[in-house]
Order: sequence, then C-alpha cells, then structure tokens
Amino acid sequence: MMKKLFLLFVFLFMTSNLSAAELLVFAGAGMRIPLEELGENFSRETGIEVAFDFDGSGRLGSKMLMGIRPDLFIPGSDKWALKLKKEGLIDDCVAIAHHTPVIITPQGDHQVQSLSDLTLPEIEVALGDSRSAAIGRNNERLFALAGLDTTKMNIVARGINVKQLVSWVETGNVDAAIVWRADAVQSEQVETISIPADINQIDIIPICSLRTPAHPEEATRFWQYLLANAPAIFSKHGFKAIEL
Repeated sequence: MMKKLFLLFVFLFMTSNLSAAELLVFAGAGMRIPLEELGENFSRETGIEVAFDFDGSGRLGSKMLMGIRPDLFIPGSDKWALKLKKEGLIDDCVAIAHHTPVIITPQGDHQVQSLSDLTLPEIEVALGDSRSAAIGRNNERLFALAGLDTTKMNIVARGINVKQLVSWVETGNVDAAIVWRADAVQSEQVETISIPADINQIDIIPICSLRTPAHPEEATRFWQYLLANAPAIFSKHGFKAIEL
C-alpha cells in the first residue's frame, strides 16, 4: 500500500511539473511590449507560461555563450543570431520585423532638428553601447555613412539597452538619443526626429529556435504561434512588420 501511494505521489509530482513547464525567451529590450502581449495571449490559449529576459542583444548572446540556454532567442538585430548559429547554438531564424532608428528629444525641446545637430557642443547625447545593444552597433554604421565623428559629440552616457536610452530622454537627463522608432512611439513622452532614408540603417528582428531548448515541444508551439501572430502585433506597436 505504501509503495502504491509513493508511486502515485511521484506520478502526480511529475505531471504537475510538466503542466507547469515555463518557457524562457531571451529578447531584445526594445521588443518588450509586443512580446509580452504575445506571451500572455499564448499562455491563455495553451496553458504554457512564458518568461522573458529582456536586455541588450549582446548581453543576452554572451549569456548563451556562457552556457545559459533559453528556449527561444529574439535579438534586436541578426548579428548575434548569425554569431550564435556559427557556434552551433541556434537551429533556425525567421525575420518578422524591421527596427528603424530615430532621434528622440524631451517633449517641447526643439534644440535638435537633424542628425548633424548631435555634434553641437551644448547638446548632451546618450547612445547605445555597441558591445551590449543592437542600437549601439546600428549607430556606428549610421554615423560612418553620415560622415559624423562621434568624438565631436558631447556623449554623456552609453545605454546597455534601448529602454534605458528612452528613460534618460523622458526624464530630461539628456538632450537627445537615438532609439528604435517603435520605442519612441510607445513612449508618447518624447519628440521624434526622423533620419533621412538614404543613410538610415534598418536592422532585421529575427525569431530564433535553439538546437537544444529545455522544453522542445512547448518551444516549437510558441515558435509556430509567433510566426503566425507576431507580424500583426508588432505592427500594432509601431514596428514595420515582415509578412511571412
């Protein structure tokens, strides 16, 4: 009798753990709002919980190289996707949306009207850290194409992710920053200045499946759900979606 009760306990314990399986998704900080909506919708439909670790793509990629394995990886650009694929960690990637950079300033502040105004000595600028955030690497390409020297800018801070940059501008701690358009739209507390299309550098947002996810079946279901639903949700939140 005791043996049967013990086996029943073990069975119940194991099945309860299986039903409580939680997916871990590494994702760029600039995609928090659409991905949280997608995760909540997926959980309601399937009962599978989704936990996100939002940060700069470089910081997330470095975690994976150190041995931390999410179930899916959604970086802010394809640079880290390609790097981790070469390392044998990523199985496949599908592009779902574009990131487009814009300049933002505090509401009502019109000191900055163009990209070249970022070189004015009185303008305190915050930029993304190129080692940690996709927006930082994007800006390096952008400034090179625009012929702007960052040593001529009054750069007072480097952000580890795009949300940090938005926060600094919203609070007036800096006069300007370059962030993704979607983050500017979501903020509603900043002025937005477009960057000319002929020099702007657009980054692709991929959804990447892992070679060895902790929850293969659940990860595949969420992957398929994202491919079907992410373009519409991303469009709603200011991204330029790629129709699959």
